[in-house]
This record gives sequence, C-alpha cells and structure tokens, in this order.
Amino acid sequence: MLCLRLMPLDTIAIAQPTNILPQVVVTGSAQSLTSPDLNSVAERFHDTPGAVSVYSSDQYQLGRGAYLEDFLPYAPGVLIQSSQGSEDTKVSVRGSNAQEDDIIGLGVLLDGVPLNQGDGEAYSQDLDLRSVKYSEVYRGADALRYGSLTLGGAINLVTMTGREAPRLKTWLTGGSFGLLEAGMLSGWSNGPFDLLLDASSHFLDGFREHAQENSEKVFSSLGYRISEWAENRLYLFWGRLSQNNPSSLTQEEMLANPKQTDPESIAQNWGKQWDYFRLADRFVLKGDEWQFQLNGSWNHRDELQRQEFDTANPVGTVNYYSDDFGGDLAFESTADVFGRRNRLTVGLNSTFEAETDTSYANLDGNIGPLIAADYTWAANVALYFENEHWLTKFFSILTGFQAVYVQRNYHDRLNSPGDGNQSNNEDFRGFSPKLGFLYQWNDQCKAYLNVSGSFQPPSFDQSLETAPDGNQLFNRLDAQTAVTVEVGTTGEAGPFSWDFAVYRSWVRNELLDLTNGQGVPLGTVNAPRTSHQGIEAGLQAELGHAMLARGTGKQDEDRFVLVQTYTLSDFHFRDNPVYPGDCIAGTPIHFYKAELRYEHPCGFYFGPNVAWNVVKYPVDEANTLFAGSYALLVIRVGYKSSRGFEVFFEIKNLTDRIYAATVEPVGNARIEGSRSFNPGNGRSLYGGISCTW
Repeated sequence: MLCLRLMPLDTIAIAQPTNILPQVVVTGSAQSLTSPDLNSVAERFHDTPGAVSVYSSDQYQLGRGAYLEDFLPYAPGVLIQSSQGSEDTKVSVRGSNAQEDDIIGLGVLLDGVPLNQGDGEAYSQDLDLRSVKYSEVYRGADALRYGSLTLGGAINLVTMTGREAPRLKTWLTGGSFGLLEAGMLSGWSNGPFDLLLDASSHFLDGFREHAQENSEKVFSSLGYRISEWAENRLYLFWGRLSQNNPSSLTQEEMLANPKQTDPESIAQNWGKQWDYFRLADRFVLKGDEWQFQLNGSWNHRDELQRQEFDTANPVGTVNYYSDDFGGDLAFESTADVFGRRNRLTVGLNSTFEAETDTSYANLDGNIGPLIAADYTWAANVALYFENEHWLTKFFSILTGFQAVYVQRNYHDRLNSPGDGNQSNNEDFRGFSPKLGFLYQWNDQCKAYLNVSGSFQPPSFDQSLETAPDGNQLFNRLDAQTAVTVEVGTTGEAGPFSWDFAVYRSWVRNELLDLTNGQGVPLGTVNAPRTSHQGIEAGLQAELGHAMLARGTGKQDEDRFVLVQTYTLSDFHFRDNPVYPGDCIAGTPIHFYKAELRYEHPCGFYFGPNVAWNVVKYPVDEANTLFAGSYALLVIRVGYKSSRGFEVFFEIKNLTDRIYAATVEPVGNARIEGSRSFNPGNGRSLYGGISCTW
C-alpha cells in the first residue's frame, strides 16, 4: 500500500527524493481490427437509423447448440425453421426465402466476407457456429452497406480470434433421434500472431424415416497484427455433408404419422453429399478517424444430389461443382464535417460464380442416362455509399444508395433436339436509394425512420424449369424490386430493453411459383404487384433479482429474466386477377417466442420457453390449404462453472405436438396436390457437457 503524508510547503521545497520508482504503464490487449468486440459494434449499431441488432453467443451456449435456429432464437423478424429437424434450415426475413429450400433473399456473411454463391444462394451447413462470438442482423435495406442484393437483409457472423478463444475447449452433445455431436476449439497467440482452430463431427439418425445425416467441419483463422493500425486475417474452412432427404407429406399423412416418408424417397435414395472448401482473407487498416478494409475469398463445392425422378417431376441425379470468387473493399470515415459528427461509408462488392451441372435419371438410387447438362456464370458488382450527418447532438440524417450490375449466363451443353438450345444471357442493372432519420434522446435509446429501395435478381434455380423429359428450360425473369418504409425504436430503461420496428414494402415483380387462371403451374414467374408489411418486436425484462442470492454487486445476485419476440408477417398480392387480395403462402403470420429464465450466480440456470405459431397460414397462393397453428414448449436446465465445466439438459416439444416445421408453397393445392408439409420433430431430449481449460 502506498501512503502519502501532507508536509509543510517549506519542507517540500528542500526535500530531495532518495528513491525514484520506475514508471509503470498498464495496457490491455488491443482489440482486433478484423474481429471487433461486441461493445464497439453495439455502439455503432446505436448510431444506425434502422432495424439492426447484435446478439452474443450466450444463448447458443446454454442449450443444444447444433443448428442456426439455436444460435438466433430471439431475433425479432428472423424466422428460422428446420424442414426435417436437421441442419437443412430455412431462414426468412420480411418474406425473403418463403418458397425456397436454401437460403436466398438474405445475405450471409462471416466477418464481413459474403458466403452467398454468385447467384444469391447460401447454405446454413457452411457455417461453423461454435467459433462465432456474436452475430449482426441487418433487416431490410440496412444491409445495403454490405452490398446485399436482397429484400430480407443480411446476417453477419463474427468469429473469435486466437487471443479471445480458450486454450482448449471440448464438448459432447447427444440426444433423441440419434443426435451426437463432438468437437474441440483451441486458441493460441504469440506476439503479433494468433491462431484459432475448431473441429467438430455431427451425426443424426433423424426423427423421420430416411432423414439421416452426418457432417464434419474444420475451421481456422490465422491473424497477424502488423501494427497498432493494421491487421490481416486468413480463414480456412473445410466441410463435408452426407444427408438423406425424406419427402414432404400431405396434411392428412402428417397428422396420421409424421415420421413417414414417400416410399419413392427411400427407393431412389433422395439426398445430397458435398465437399466444401473456403479460403478467405481480410485486411484492415485503421486510423484515428478512418478505416479501410479489403476482403478476398474463394469457395469450392463438389456436390451430388439424388432427387425425385418420375413423370411428374423428372429432376433425377445432379452432379455439380462450383467455384465462387469474391472481392470487396470498403472505406469508412468518422471525421467531423462542418463541426458536427459524420460517418461516411463507401464500398465496392463483387462476387463471381462458375458452375458446371450434369443431370442423370435416378434409377433406384443409381445413375441412369444423361438428361441435362449446362454451364452457368454469375457476376454481381455492387457499389454502395452512405453518409450519416448529425445536425444536432441528438438528431442525424442518413443518405445513401446502392448501384448494381448483375450478369447471368446460361450455356446449354446438351442442346436437346426436342427442346432446342436453351443457352441464354441476362444482364440486370439496379439503383436503390436510401434516406434515414435518427433521434437519440440518450446513450441507450433511439427512434428512427427510413425509406429505401431494394433490388434482387433471380437465381438460376428460379430461372430454370424442368421439362417433362428432365431437360432444363431457361425462363427469362425480371429482377424483384421494392420500396420500403420503416419506423422503429430500440433502447434500454431500467430493467427493460426493447427492439421494435414496423415496415411496409411495395414490391414489384416478386419471384414466386404461381399458376394461371386455369390452375396450370407456371413455375417461377414475376408477380407484378405485392406488398409486404409487418411488425418486429423484442422485449427483455428483468422481473426480479436478489431473491435467493445477495452480494455486493449484480454479479453476486440471482435474477429472473423474461425474453420475448413477436413477428407479424402480412404479405399480399395486389391487383392480381388470379389471386385477388390473397395472402402470399409459406410464412407464419403471427409468430411469438418467449423464455422465462432463472439465473443463479453459482452458474445454475433453469426455465421454460415457448414457440407459438398463433394462427394458421396459407400453404398455396390460392389460399385453399392452410398449415395449422401450434405451440411448442421447451424446458431447459444447466450449470456453468466458473472453472470451465458446463452441463445442460433440454426437453423440446414437451407436449409431443404434431406440426409442420416448414411448408413447400404451391400455386393452387386443389390442382397441383397438397404434398407440401414437412413435419417437425416430436418430443425430444438433449444433453451435453463441455470443459474449458
């Protein structure tokens, strides 16, 4: 202990030091430039006039933690559903991806590097979630700053570095329907270098017949801190997937036996296998009031898909390999302008994809005669600009735009005599402006209003239709555009925190699978006018604390926490002669999720949560068939030791409710049939342990 004694002034004047202590400077580990911490990102999000949110991985670590739906359980406006209780996940934001099996209409990024393929599709199986420390969710046009070509927005997953990760963490998770997952994560740093390594294996027998899957993933990142102002990070990912796919069912089949599948899916061995490799690099240079970043990536996928092959749907066995290349640069300045705060962002994002596809008849799971062959090329170049200027201490205005050039080239390598040469080229150009207003009445609370445009070109899966002989027919489509008005507020006050947004989108040329006036399927076409409107609401409240445990600070007290989210998705056709005023199919209309959790400072936690699809929603665009409402109850209990030991148990769908996890929309179920329901898992029990050193 250092003691000071006051001395008379004259004594001080003649006193001479007899021993001078060396100066001690205490510094913390500098924040990574390529992977910033959660607090700095939350501060930037508070300055954004739009529906943007950031979520830590804390929730993910409390339960099963196997899929993306476990990572973002309480993100308002984000609907994540597993079509067969597996990694085959459907993600929808503001009506994006309502009719597709893969992720489309939503940008997916890892540390700001896009993972979407060149024609817009992304796969949740390509994500290594154990290495992620938090996620950024940009709903709607707030994703324009990432060059996102979508109506839905973007999700950016930010990974740990070797400096943040534990020296070693291992985990083992198991449960119903043969789920078994094991993995390890390790971090290392020495001087300017840091290394993160994560490896995992995943096995599942599946709730339904013919729903087995297994996958292996290895993710690593190597960081080099060049100086206090510059950092580079290299990413490597390898993944392998083998997955069987059961058929969708009619509603009657699902209610009678949700575990069943069409015998044809077993006889033809429907499923997919792929190997996937990703190499990416990110360089960041930062000054006092500016930052420049440069990203580059290469993704390679080699996939075999066995699909339905009969007179009604002769898709067959598809073997394809693709190479995606991406590069983007961005500059951000926070220097004052005219004596006021200002944030300028400008960037260029580009992605390119070359893909070769070969299709064969599926003869009882074996490769049959050649039925289609093609080569595709996709290119996307997006220039984006945003400038936010504070007119007062509390009020700012944002102006921005995104200018896009898109190219889609299709080369028919088969050139069927019956269908003719289907080779075709399409170019798209789009311009999406943005205007936003932000009012911050303190450091925690804000309100905002913005008006923005969006632009989404069709993917090749949307442009290509299967002919009766299995050949691919090219269908020229227009890009989907929209104008969106959004108003909302986020903040914290006492024990409450909230995130609330209301939006309406006027959409033109929406890409939907429709029928004509006689009920004949048309495949994917442009619906001239539609509207998307909704509410995205989240509320967290601390209902009580210091009930059983009290101490000198909040970290020593227990508490009850209530987390709630509600999403209203109201999507309609406008002025459509075939579907006058009908709801657009495939998305739950009212969806509510909540968890009441008790937390003790010793590390014990317990609580129920519920996912409630409040009302039925349409399965076909003609609104003749509906998926029923349901409520799923979950009980979770666990313990997290301060010494690194963790254990949890979780019971999902406690009441064993039969329900449709996802549906496959059609134009008119009375004409096309109603085999559109993908049942969710029945009652299931999961448990896991992990140790950290």
